[in-house]
Amino acid sequence: MASRRGKKERPEPRTGGYEGPEVLTALLARAGSPHDADEVAEHFRTATAAGEPRADVIPSLFPEEPRFESPEAARRLYANLFGLWDRVSAGLGVEADEPVLVESPPPAPDRGSVDGRVLPPEFVEQAWRHLAALPERELSRLRDQFQNVQPDIDAWLNEVELPEVGGLAAQDLVFEAWTMFDRAFDDRLGDVDWRELRELEAEPPALESVQPALAAYVAEQLDNLQDEEPDFGAPQRAQVERVLAAAAAALTKVIAE
Repeated sequence: MASRRGKKERPEPRTGGYEGPEVLTALLARAGSPHDADEVAEHFRTATAAGEPRADVIPSLFPEEPRFESPEAARRLYANLFGLWDRVSAGLGVEADEPVLVESPPPAPDRGSVDGRVLPPEFVEQAWRHLAALPERELSRLRDQFQNVQPDIDAWLNEVELPEVGGLAAQDLVFEAWTMFDRAFDDRLGDVDWRELRELEAEPPALESVQPALAAYVAEQLDNLQDEEPDFGAPQRAQVERVLAAAAAALTKVIAE
């Protein structure tokens, strides 16, 4: 059955900051970390005193790759971790009732900064981290913009066959892919035609051959979903990968030289 935008509630509410020790501890456990919020805060205090960067510290909280049921769950955990890092850096503890001025979201990559037609790995990394830290209002604005400037992709996503488990993640990942293309190529990115998507959807070129850095990001997100959801098996993953490959191929085709 095709997954329809708006018919299902998101499994995780989106947040732009720290929600408190109970929420963070639960999110950490679901992602596979053995640490609670207090332990993480102490780890952050030691790291900030030693001048270690946040990007090197957070991965050490997980003995294995963290597990997420959706991109939204990943965003929520990292937003909470970033918020706790800000609190610790400001000399505060894990309780969320004491106000703290938090840093702005990680900066977005420079608009129109990519030459050619392929997203570089460092661009994809910076772009998803920026998206992960955006507040809900800004993320909603971006989703509205996506639907307005690429209505054929949005319409196609509402018609293409997607599995019950994984369908929402596919829609999220297509949206994220568009945000990366939009920022990377700016005015060079054209409008995707619905007919092009329909022609591509049955047998699109492999995502790895068209956009390898994006393919690596998508694979990581789907690995997390597969670890978390037993019903998200190989057939369901193949469906999602085909949709992502078709969308990325169509977006790549409308980039002007």
